[in-house]
Amino acid sequence: MKKMKSLAMCSLLITMLLMGAVCVSPVSAEENGESVDLSTYTLPCLKENESIETITISGTLSPQSEVNLQSETKNRDDEKCGIPFGSVIVHSNDGITRVFDNNGIHLLSVSDDRSKSVPTPAGIEKSCTRVHEVPNDSRVYHRGDRIYVLSPEDELILLIIDECSSANQGTDNAVRGWVGNDWLECAQDKSAEYISEYTAYWDVPTAPPSLDGDTERIYLFNGIEPVDTKFLLQPVIEYNYRWQGAAWACDTTDLQNGDTIIGPYINTNTGDQIKGRIYWSESSRMWSIVLQDDTSGEYSSITTDCVNGPQRRNTAACVLEGWHVDDLNDLPGNTLFHDMSYKSSGQSMSINLEPDYSRFAPREIINSCYVDIQQNPSRVRLRTDYC
Repeated sequence: MKKMKSLAMCSLLITMLLMGAVCVSPVSAEENGESVDLSTYTLPCLKENESIETITISGTLSPQSEVNLQSETKNRDDEKCGIPFGSVIVHSNDGITRVFDNNGIHLLSVSDDRSKSVPTPAGIEKSCTRVHEVPNDSRVYHRGDRIYVLSPEDELILLIIDECSSANQGTDNAVRGWVGNDWLECAQDKSAEYISEYTAYWDVPTAPPSLDGDTERIYLFNGIEPVDTKFLLQPVIEYNYRWQGAAWACDTTDLQNGDTIIGPYINTNTGDQIKGRIYWSESSRMWSIVLQDDTSGEYSSITTDCVNGPQRRNTAACVLEGWHVDDLNDLPGNTLFHDMSYKSSGQSMSINLEPDYSRFAPREIINSCYVDIQQNPSRVRLRTDYC
C-alpha cells in the first residue's frame, strides 16, 4: 500500500506563493438545448504555485464540507481526499493532477501514477485522482474535455478539466480478459436496442466468508452498457469489508484516463431489498442512475449526460463481478434479481436474457456459479453454490 507524504492543508494555503495564472473561459450550453446555461458559471484564473510539492494520495478526490487528506483505511467513508465544493481539477499531460479552489488558488498537486489505484465495477482500475464521489442528485454535464458537476440548486460542485482527454482510448466492450477481475456470471442481452430504462430488485446476499477487502471486491448490479460509448451505467452494491452501495457512471477508459463519477455510498445489510434503476429523461436529456435500499430508505443517485441518449446497440445485464477472488470462500451467497423491467421510449420492450460466465476466472469459482433464468427476462438467480 502506498503511503501519503506528510502535507498539511493549512500550511499549503498559508505559505503558497502564487506564480503563473491560467484563465479558464466559460463554456456556453445554450446551443445544446440545456435547461442550465453553463456559461453563467464565471470561472477564475487558475493560479499555479510551482513551489507546491507533488504528493500521493490514497483516497478519491471528492468534494465535501470538510477538507482533509485521509490516510489509507478499511473504512470506505474515510477513503476520500476531501476537496472544497466548487473546486477545479486539472489533469495534465505531465501526469500530475492539480486542484484549485473556487477562487483559483492552487491547493494540491497529486501524482496520478504513484497514487493509489482503486477498482471500479466497470472492470477497470483507476487512479484515485480519476474517481469522484459527489452528493445525491448531482447533475453531471460532459462538454469536450470538461465535466461540470452541479447541485440540484444549480451550484457548481466540481469542474474537471482533462488535458489528457485526446489520448483516451476506450476499452473493447466485446472482449473481457482475466486481469484479476471479470464478470463471473451474468444474465445478459447484448442486443438491447434503444433501451431507455432498466429496473431491477434484489436482496443483499450473505457476505463472502473470507474476502480480503484490501485487494478483493464483489460487485452486484444491473447495468446498461452502450457498445459504442465508453461508459457503463450501474446501480451497484459491493462487498469490501462490509456491504455498501452507490450509483456509478463508470468511464471504461484506462487507469490514467477518463473520470468516473459516483453518488454517495450508503451502507446496506444482508437481507435488505435493493432497487436499481437506470432511466433516460427526454425532457432533461440526461440519464438518472438510482440505487435505493428499500429496507432502510437510503439511496444514492446521480444524473448524467455521459451517454447521449438511448443508443442503438447496448448490453443490458444483471451481474456478479469479482476482483481477485481465488476460492469459494470469496463468493457471496445466491442473489435473486426479480421484477426486472425494461423500456424503450416509455414502452415495454423485448429482452431475451442469456447466461454467460467468465472464461478467464479460476475454474473452481466458475464451477460453483450457475445462472438460473427462472422467468425470462424478469427473474434470474445468480447462484454461487452449484458445485
